[in-house]
Order: sequence, then C-alpha cells, then structure tokens
Amino acid sequence: MKLASLKQGRDGKLVMVSDDLAWCADAGHIAPTLQAALDDWDRLLPDLIVLATDVRNQAIPLDRFHEHDAASLPRAYQWADGSAYVNHVALVRQARSAELPETFWRDPLMYQGGSDGFLGPRDPIPLADEAWGCDLEAEVVVVTGDVPLGATREQALDAIRLVGLTNDV
Repeated sequence: MKLASLKQGRDGKLVMVSDDLAWCADAGHIAPTLQAALDDWDRLLPDLIVLATDVRNQAIPLDRFHEHDAASLPRAYQWADGSAYVNHVALVRQARSAELPETFWRDPLMYQGGSDGFLGPRDPIPLADEAWGCDLEAEVVVVTGDVPLGATREQALDAIRLVGLTNDV
C-alpha cells in the first residue's frame, strides 16, 4: 500500500498510488488528508487496504501520478531524529568550528526538529543566505501512531504506519 499527498491547501489531498508509482486514485472518500488517515488509522485501515487492492487491480478510475505534484509528509506532532552516522555529525560540527564530544562515539544522538511543515520532494530549498551552506541528509522516515513509554519491540513495530525516504536539510 502506497499513500501520497498531492499538493492542495495546507495539508494536501490523500491518494492511493499504484505499486509502479504510475497511477493514483483519490482517497478522499476515506480521509481527506494523510494526517486525517493517520489520526484515525485503526478505523480507516481496512478501507485503505480495499482501495489499494482496487488500484492494484485497476478496478476503479485512475489518474496519472506525477511525483512533482506530490506534497511531503503532513505536519507532525513531533520530529525525533536519531543520528547514527557520527562521521557526518563530526563534519557538520567541524564546519561550525565546534568540538565533537567523545561521548558521541558511544552514546546515541537524538534531537527534536521542527515538524510544523515539510517541503515536497521536488520543492526548492529556501536558503536565507547561500553563504551559510546547506547540509543535506538522506534519511529513512518512520511514521508511527501512539507509542507508549517503555514500549516493547513488538509494540513499537505495531505502531508503524508509514516508512519512506526523506531529505533532512
């Protein structure tokens, strides 16, 4: 099942995308936006699965999917970024003339980033001043539902809603 948001208003329009990324079907009868689908995931999942099957079987009208029309992830309540590549962290800190604490080589690094809006996959990256440079990081994004404090591995896996690729700027 592949969900996407097409650019429309602040939060986009939810569509179901074919496995080959060539076609899509409006999912607005299930949820108007990806955020709405995520907010009511358990109730809407069966309908999303039926829609994905209909798209796969070309059993419903389909529109051509163009990735340049795609929006990004919806606004999120939290963006928690875990950094596993210490060499990258060292280079970024070096560019700022900041020391890399020795603990970074053995303790995981996590920070909470801005999540009130994301750029689409083909959107230009606005820089106030290009002289500042731009750090681009390809990342795997995992969108979850509610995850209880102290969750087991199985509880955390059950909370996964979406997996994708993103660029952290």
